[in-house]
Amino acid sequence: MATEAGAGTLVLDASPVVRLICHDPAAAGWAEQLAEASMVLAPELMLTEVANALWKLQRSGSLVDQFEPDRELQVEALALACHLDHPVYDCLYLALARREAARILTADQRLQRLADQVLP
Repeated sequence: MATEAGAGTLVLDASPVVRLICHDPAAAGWAEQLAEASMVLAPELMLTEVANALWKLQRSGSLVDQFEPDRELQVEALALACHLDHPVYDCLYLALARREAARILTADQRLQRLADQVLP
């Protein structure tokens, strides 16, 4: 049975996820549909497809310039996590930003507030 756009359950394919990540203007309406859906479902394959698309973006130089090894950041990330009472995986970003005297770009408002506390 068909439902109105945005209502009910939505099955999500990998292609809109990648376009949303890349801020493709064609994806503008998709974020709204995701927000309005009562449930969003996807096969596990979607994760692999998105990871592959990210790999292609990285390979073409469109994603990041360099990945930094987590192992070099873990001690400081753990210290930050304990000090801030925040998950270690997020504190890896904070530790890297501190080490490089860099700003952090995140959509996570709590992480941004913590960054404002610990970054110069």
